[in-house]
Amino acid sequence: MLDARRVAATAALVLLAAGCAVVKRPPTTVAQLEADRTAATTRDRATVATMVDALALRAIRRGDRTIDILLLSGGGQNGSYGIGFLRGWRGHADAPMPRFDLVTGVSSGALQAPFALIGTEASLAAAAGLYRDAVAKYAPTFDWFFWLFRTGGVLDTTRYRRAIETVFDREFAGRLGEELAEGRQLALSTTDLDLGTGRLWNLGAELGPAAQGLERVHSLMLATSAIPGIFPPVVVDGHVHADGGFVGNLVPVLDFDGYRALAARLTELGVKEPVTVRVWVVMNLWTTIEPTVVDPASRRGVSRRGTLILFWSQQAPLLAALADLSRAVTSSVPGLRVEIRSTSIPSHLALDPAADRLFDAGWMEKLEKLGFERASSAAPWDEVISR
Repeated sequence: MLDARRVAATAALVLLAAGCAVVKRPPTTVAQLEADRTAATTRDRATVATMVDALALRAIRRGDRTIDILLLSGGGQNGSYGIGFLRGWRGHADAPMPRFDLVTGVSSGALQAPFALIGTEASLAAAAGLYRDAVAKYAPTFDWFFWLFRTGGVLDTTRYRRAIETVFDREFAGRLGEELAEGRQLALSTTDLDLGTGRLWNLGAELGPAAQGLERVHSLMLATSAIPGIFPPVVVDGHVHADGGFVGNLVPVLDFDGYRALAARLTELGVKEPVTVRVWVVMNLWTTIEPTVVDPASRRGVSRRGTLILFWSQQAPLLAALADLSRAVTSSVPGLRVEIRSTSIPSHLALDPAADRLFDAGWMEKLEKLGFERASSAAPWDEVISR
């Protein structure tokens, strides 16, 4: 009888915990979501306008007729390449890393972005340490009760969330605030699963002096890397948010109209000489797809290959679109010249078995070393677009 009572008590506790762990969102309707989509579009446009104005003011503050923008892509554990590249780039004797005026990130790139904005050797080393210790200390673990807890994913992100809260604490926020106070900017993106659109978040605006601001940034950091169906989604402002890379694996912020608005603002502020916008792209993925032998009788193999192609094939067009945009702005927008430089992981590494894992310590160490050596070399960039 005692054992039966213990079993019943344990079951009750599990069910109680499961009820608490269920991801909940406020009730809504499709009609409300339609209205929300209009409002979200308006807010994102206002965010871009604010960021454009800040870039113009930053250009004046710099006084060297240059704006530096860093774009960090998603890529999960492959972010080790990016952080290795940033560390090697910072120590490059001939062409060291600039102090960026705007840093944007998606998913893994969003986690790197605050460290890149600060840009010190210590901050980049701290970011590298997070990747090196990820498997042992921070990586999400399999949630054996996902079928019961109904979190919207199959991984338990408890220690991952705890790591975000520990690293991005008040002290770090204060250090970041010092950089933001100089007119430098930090942004990330998420995917609003309700609206089916990407959302842009200016972390300088989101991060306030109150604890709620820091908690909000924690939620956005968690959301931007939440792979749908794998990681639990995050509810932000009543909407379900997940990995920003599912809409776009880079956050350029400025489209053609954005660059025209920047040029107009610079003119309003009395800037008469041309300004060069240098866009630096660190792609924590490969941009071409290597051929591999697919077994047509393997449902799992065919499904997996198709899913990977669906995602990987986005990367090259993203870079091509940026290159086309730089040429269009340089040739058509008076007062602005845009240069694009990009680096990515060699495509043949995509066939390495470790590349298939969510987190692999040896693979991450290998990519960090590769990125560091690449950035330290005489030819760190895959492509340079300057017209």
